[in-house]
Amino acid sequence: MDQPFVVRPPDLAEPGLAEAAFRLQLAAHRLELAWLGEPPDLPLLWDGAAAVTACPYRQLAAFEGAELRGLLVYEEEGDGVHIQRIVVDPAHFGQGWGYRLVNALLAVAPHVTVDTAEGNAAALRLYGKAGFVPEQRWHTPGGLALWRLGYRRPPDEAALPPLSLDTAGWVPEARHCPSPNRDARAAGVATELLVVHNISLPPYRYGGPGVEQLFTNTLDPEAHPYYATIHHLRVSAHFFIRRDGELVQFVPVTERAWHAGVSSWRGRERCNDFSLGVELEGCDFEPFADAQYRTLIALARLLKQQLGLTGMTGHEHIAPGRKTDPGPYFDWARLRRLVDLPAE
Repeated sequence: MDQPFVVRPPDLAEPGLAEAAFRLQLAAHRLELAWLGEPPDLPLLWDGAAAVTACPYRQLAAFEGAELRGLLVYEEEGDGVHIQRIVVDPAHFGQGWGYRLVNALLAVAPHVTVDTAEGNAAALRLYGKAGFVPEQRWHTPGGLALWRLGYRRPPDEAALPPLSLDTAGWVPEARHCPSPNRDARAAGVATELLVVHNISLPPYRYGGPGVEQLFTNTLDPEAHPYYATIHHLRVSAHFFIRRDGELVQFVPVTERAWHAGVSSWRGRERCNDFSLGVELEGCDFEPFADAQYRTLIALARLLKQQLGLTGMTGHEHIAPGRKTDPGPYFDWARLRRLVDLPAE
């Protein structure tokens, strides 16, 4: 599968990249000034391409193919890092580039702060979605109201959501969205395996209703070009974990969901017969969110305790060559460390 985007430190020696970064900052800065009513104390970070190259701060850049879509500039501060600026190409607002940059930073930095204008609703939504919380409010000398927002990753064993399982096979703490794409398990077949997948609809976009619509046969083929190619599918998973850790359940664990397709585990075919499927909102090309791991860990522990699962694996492992999820960014080591189940 071709990689549709990448987030990485930019090589500013690459011809034209520093100039592209400066132009991107100018365009984003003009738009932010307009949003905030032209405040006098919202300076540019760079005054030219040479300043981009000489910048002492660290940077992450988001590329779509060879095109620069966004930049995140940050520095070490105390026991964490502080975001100095995020800029996204205004022509590509609303496509997840800001979240993609923040998500890449949070994957490697457990404590992050950022200052943002109170009137910048888009920035406040972005950071809230990523798990930042308000820490301090103040005003610049020119009267611009700012918030310092902070993100601190809890220890691995902390902040796991409490989950339970009722006698009908539903997790009461999950949001229930029943799917018709399910059937009965064969008598006497134990549920042994947890299969981890990833999914995003539209591709590489998060937060929309597409996944729930696909699993309930209500996807509108005209809502997005990609939907016209998949709306006829009759598929489901037992669970779906959104980027903020929300757990959605489509099928009770007592029944089969149609998630694995042609598959084999330890020489046994038809993994749907003896497995549970959990979809993580995400893709093969960027890290999953910490909140998703916490929900997944709590869920896996619950299902092992209540159902006696004996293993967990990825869709790519039971359908090699056909499937690639959850992909190289999934942290199997973390799951193995915190869930007492073999992962293979």
